[in-house]
Amino acid sequence: MATVTFLVHPERPDALALAIDTAAWLTERGDVARILQFSGPDQVSEDGVAVELADVDFGGTTVAVSLGGDGTFLRVVRLAATEDVPVLGVNFGRLGYLPDLLPDQVRGALTKVFAGKAIIESRCALDVSISDRSGSDDVTALLALNEVVIEKIDFGHTVRLATTVDGEEALTYSADGLIIATPTGSTAYNLSAGGPILAPTLRAMVLTPVAPHFSLDRSLVLTEDQEVTVEIVPDRSGVLVIDGLEIGRLQPGASITCTVAERPVRVVRNEPQTFGGILRFRLLAERNQ
Repeated sequence: MATVTFLVHPERPDALALAIDTAAWLTERGDVARILQFSGPDQVSEDGVAVELADVDFGGTTVAVSLGGDGTFLRVVRLAATEDVPVLGVNFGRLGYLPDLLPDQVRGALTKVFAGKAIIESRCALDVSISDRSGSDDVTALLALNEVVIEKIDFGHTVRLATTVDGEEALTYSADGLIIATPTGSTAYNLSAGGPILAPTLRAMVLTPVAPHFSLDRSLVLTEDQEVTVEIVPDRSGVLVIDGLEIGRLQPGASITCTVAERPVRVVRNEPQTFGGILRFRLLAERNQ
């Protein structure tokens, strides 16, 4: 008996309808289905009851199904990664780079997962530690599948960001921001900022400055064994964004440390993604925007 957890975009009634229909099919098969609908930045609704994201239990889940766009998929990945649950993405968004299944393909994809015949890719993620975000000594730990971005706040000004690699001082950037991307995220904001595309199966991260002012404008690729720390240099604050979600402001002296996560994120694919296919998809998407 399999257990499937559906996580649904809050403003897509068609996605909710698909979840309900597929859940009924699963129940008829003798499987278990849960439907969670995002209802706020840190909350979901299950059977009409509000549940904090931190309290959502994925224990025993066979596969998590994301019903929405790339943003929904990234939120589901962070939740499912706590229990090493694979994520199947159904695209109800505009572009759908991460969730590559169409609504009418869900039952077939789930059947393959249950039979052990699904294509499940392992994608590198980043462990992110945020120190002194609110003026305390607390450290917040988060996960990023695409990228970590530290950006300026004040219009017309840059933010100064001092980096250390493996404890050794590296570069200090005066820029609009700094991107720390995974191979999966290297084709997103990193690419738009002039960074390189990394093969999706690499375990690495790439640092790319955004509009640097009198600073090195080249990207830096680090291995899975390296650690990078970024500190906000006085006297301007910055803002931290992880996978498109604003985490909060960073005061001068705050720091963010990124390492390649030991355990990869597992993603269910409709068909294998080749490096050439990813290149063509992203370049065509950039051209059509």
